[in-house]
Amino acid sequence: MQVDKEKRGDVLYEVAAESKQRMVSPLSISPGVVPFRLGGKRPKCFFALLKSFLGTALMGFPCEPEKVSMLLKSNPSFVRVCGFAPKGERDEYCSRHIPSERKLQQFDQIMSEWGLWDKMKIALVTENIETGAIKIEKEVVGDTTHYYAYSGFETVKYKDEDGKEEQKKSQSKLTKRCRCQDRDKCEHDWVLADEGAGTIVKSITKMYWGHKASIVGFPRQGVPLDARAVLDGPTHDGETYFPHVEKVFDTYPVIEESVKRALYDSACDSRDLKDKFMDKLGLELKASLNPRRKNGITDGLPRGMEKITPYGVVICNGGHEMDYKGMRYEKEKFIYHAPTDTDGEPVCSTCLHQVECCPNSLTGRMINISFGLLPHIDTEDPPMAKRFKAIMTRRPSVERMIKRLKCDIGDDRLSKRGNLAFQAYLDKTMIAFHLLLQN
Repeated sequence: MQVDKEKRGDVLYEVAAESKQRMVSPLSISPGVVPFRLGGKRPKCFFALLKSFLGTALMGFPCEPEKVSMLLKSNPSFVRVCGFAPKGERDEYCSRHIPSERKLQQFDQIMSEWGLWDKMKIALVTENIETGAIKIEKEVVGDTTHYYAYSGFETVKYKDEDGKEEQKKSQSKLTKRCRCQDRDKCEHDWVLADEGAGTIVKSITKMYWGHKASIVGFPRQGVPLDARAVLDGPTHDGETYFPHVEKVFDTYPVIEESVKRALYDSACDSRDLKDKFMDKLGLELKASLNPRRKNGITDGLPRGMEKITPYGVVICNGGHEMDYKGMRYEKEKFIYHAPTDTDGEPVCSTCLHQVECCPNSLTGRMINISFGLLPHIDTEDPPMAKRFKAIMTRRPSVERMIKRLKCDIGDDRLSKRGNLAFQAYLDKTMIAFHLLLQN
């Protein structure tokens, strides 16, 4: 079985027109007016079709032709608001009649292939920034999420680059775009039936077959600036953030000068990536600590201490977490102090282990931990510091953005295949979100 060879380079999907044709002048059309045609039936109104799609998303339904058709057939008020008219007694064609599901599919396909959903999204976000509906912040936050793919997969075997070890990979089933009767012998190439779909690993026991999307937005307001499809679902999250932020800055240059910091989860905890953000974008990258499978430390600790977690948290024999206070650079030591209770008194005063831990201390136990015990902790920006924790409290706001786009306005299960349709789906949910933001 053929294995799809991954393309190196671009990570995020880019919308491009499939073909070049004569464009219609925007000045020649308006609501209820369509371009002049020498022959054929009078076409459906573009604005009525557009309203039907956006109205579907604003009501919380997936913005897909099937759902749009269902609403148009079941909701007469929605039909009139969009600009259509219910079908009368006459059966002959009328441009104002409700379009068929096939017509809605054609409209969505044209909007997707020409990148019109993407252009509309950019225009709407730009308008919200200019009018003040979106306040420019000094930070951006990002994350990825998965959508269940509308396809199946197959597991194929292949050899690594050296040709020695046999590897397994899950990929979309292969198909051909042609209509030849004997597909096995025709000259057309086999292609993936659902390009971009892959096995997305959340944990050892949680794996999903789906598409991956990258989200970037402002954390304090919880407003997404862009949602972009990842070319290959199994792509590591750390590879998507830099190109996406770079894309957002190119699209909305007005925010580039104000943004000074980027937030992400532990997938971006890499010194090389942090240096890349600073050198090329001038941004300080803050990422949650990734201990990289390090175990807790139990040897070589000060008396009375039980262990140090991989995240730099010191726990004493009494089960209390020691408060991080700072560091002594000249001695290469981290400083920890015993926490206080609700009355402001050190917990050591009532601890059962006080005699063996700090019998003569009235203010609570203070300890020093050598840098060598925690070599994976960045001494220039330790994750135990209060400032670091305060900054990272804004990172989870991206989860609320994902929830609004993925659940409130759309659905996490796709009904189409391929990156083109997936990107169009993301663009439509973004348009609905920013339309609601204006009200």
